[in-house]
Amino acid sequence: MSCPVVWFEALGQHGDKLQGFYQELLGWKFDPERARVLPPAAPGWRRRPIFRRRAREPVTPPWWVTFYARVPDLDAAIEKARSLGSRVLVPPTRHGATTIAVVSDPEGHPIGLCT
Repeated sequence: MSCPVVWFEALGQHGDKLQGFYQELLGWKFDPERARVLPPAAPGWRRRPIFRRRAREPVTPPWWVTFYARVPDLDAAIEKARSLGSRVLVPPTRHGATTIAVVSDPEGHPIGLCT
């Protein structure tokens, strides 16, 4: 990975709900002492910490930057996200050999999924 994700920040009023969402949807583990999110390493990749902080005040910026997580089954991931209260922001869309979709987390942040 030439440009690894080195910082992940989901600002919201309900940190525990956000943590549970990412844990359930993507299998990420949280280290409560360090406020880290550690996604499982893909075969052949080193695991790098991805950090999260809680907002002290509600944040509703008019812009966003998102990331994409590779999932084994895009349709199953979308259904799981929906069962966790997510909305589909961008339905599955083919881009060359990759298919992407964008769903929301519990605070409305976009989360890219791809296969």
